[in-house]
Amino acid sequence: MFRTKTLIIITALMVSFLIPTVVFAESDAVTYGTAVVTNDQAVNDSLVVSMSGVAPPAEGSAYNAVLVSSDGTKSLDLGELSVVQPVIQGVIQATGNINFVYDSTSAGYDGQDLLVSYSRIKLTNGSGGSTAYSDNVPVNAAVYINNAMADINSIDAHLAAAIASAFSAQSSSDIDEVKTEIASAVADASTISGLADGLGANVTAAAAEDAEDSNLAEGAAGVIASAANISSWVNAAKATADNDIASQTSASVANIFAGKIFNELSAARNGWDANTDGSISSSTGEGGVAQARASAQQMATLTLEAKDLPGSKIATVAGAGGGGSVLGLGLPSVGEKIIRDLMLLSCLLGIAMVGVGSVILLRNRT
Repeated sequence: MFRTKTLIIITALMVSFLIPTVVFAESDAVTYGTAVVTNDQAVNDSLVVSMSGVAPPAEGSAYNAVLVSSDGTKSLDLGELSVVQPVIQGVIQATGNINFVYDSTSAGYDGQDLLVSYSRIKLTNGSGGSTAYSDNVPVNAAVYINNAMADINSIDAHLAAAIASAFSAQSSSDIDEVKTEIASAVADASTISGLADGLGANVTAAAAEDAEDSNLAEGAAGVIASAANISSWVNAAKATADNDIASQTSASVANIFAGKIFNELSAARNGWDANTDGSISSSTGEGGVAQARASAQQMATLTLEAKDLPGSKIATVAGAGGGGSVLGLGLPSVGEKIIRDLMLLSCLLGIAMVGVGSVILLRNRT
């Protein structure tokens, strides 16, 4: 009886020690920096890589930054990255920093939207060499982010045209022309508001793909706050047009209200420094289209670790670059987190079963 109880206790302890050990191993990954898509000459056409603590490549070699699509069918070599090793008190440090920018001045630049085509990055040992550092945006999250980005770009285009019309209305001395321009400026107000209101669904779904990714969560919150501002400002512009200009007979008075509409539409596009601190954040009362786009780019932040890229995946949700799932059932892709977790659970269950089986066998023999 004593030995039976002892074996049961040992088995329970084995399982209890294994679970926190695995959790700790997963959360103990070392990150070396980030790769973030930004705007240069076009939307999402630039990438900034910032890293520290990087081991220098072999002498005579260099790291190459390569963007890769989720399904592995496309790649873009961004060029070589220099590792700068700081010198402290005359001693060259063992690790260094990388500050790399891919933009319109880079070889091979063509102005393409990098987020549309790529959601993974790897730093290779030389061109075509083994992977030293990498990261990837969850494949479905990348689709949701691109869906949101497409709507943000559509809102931007609508607002650009609306602002141009409102600008013309401000300086016109003809009341009929003022009304015509303002009518054009607010013609797409409901479309813009509808697109803005729909942004939350996509970014919330993207953040849910990896609840532990702070960039996904923070970026989603920024998009949602900015979207609410956009809708509010555009609706306010429409109300001003309907209530204060539509029945106006004086061009000079109408010009004043046209200026108000211009400011509201401009805020919806560029944001508004509500607290006059010199910056515009993706927050309530401040963020516009520009800030919503920056927040969406934050969601696609790649956090570089010393690891190889996971296997290629196909999106299981609809959207730009989405390939659909097997039979449309939303089945998990190879290498998804759910598969890893099931394997881990099966392993722990197997250990427990072996322990219990040993106890039963021992009892039958004694």
